[in-house]
Amino acid sequence: MADDASSPAPMPSVPTRADVFDQYMPVVLFLVLNSAFGLIPAIAAMTLWAVKAQVSRYRRGLPLGRVMPIIVVYLLIRGTLGIIYDSEEVYFGIGISAKALAALALLVSAAMRRNATGYALPYLVPIDRDTKSHPEYRAATRRVSIAVALIVFASAGFDTWLLQNASVNKFVLIRLGVNWGASIATILGVGLYLDRRLRRIPGFPGLMPLVERRLEDLGMRPPSSSE
Repeated sequence: MADDASSPAPMPSVPTRADVFDQYMPVVLFLVLNSAFGLIPAIAAMTLWAVKAQVSRYRRGLPLGRVMPIIVVYLLIRGTLGIIYDSEEVYFGIGISAKALAALALLVSAAMRRNATGYALPYLVPIDRDTKSHPEYRAATRRVSIAVALIVFASAGFDTWLLQNASVNKFVLIRLGVNWGASIATILGVGLYLDRRLRRIPGFPGLMPLVERRLEDLGMRPPSSSE
């Protein structure tokens, strides 16, 4: 297979310390301000920092494109409604509903010719046109879309139960830990499954060599998979 058979999808930039900081700082602000001053200042700070993080990622060249304004509008609407109603159920309920809608969109995409996983994977690792057009690629990524959608539905259900049975700060902390663990497990499971299934495609080198190539393109020197 020739990797030059088609123009590669633009590669996203490697996450930086600023990305990690922006990911967790809204949670820290929420916990501190909610404990000290109440829900409304906590929601306001969390919303403003999340918006600032999205704009910063866009300015650093991360592939948000036209999606960034949509995310910003969503964050502002969610924060505004949470402040107006002074309700954690409204604020976090909107996020849980958005998660469920994302899962539904994954299921719908799985019924389409170009499912979400099959579309997104070439943005993460360099996959050539022959691989993307192979029936095994479409079947494997479609199954991943379905599996991830079910996991996200389960996560939304857990968030709903937790919101009804825990204090606000406990909800934020427990959800962060559970979602982080579930995300790592899902990524590992998806990676192992795709690596095994896509090796059925003649000439496919495996996911690890593609990940190494992507890191090298970003100027990093990962250890060889043969080691």
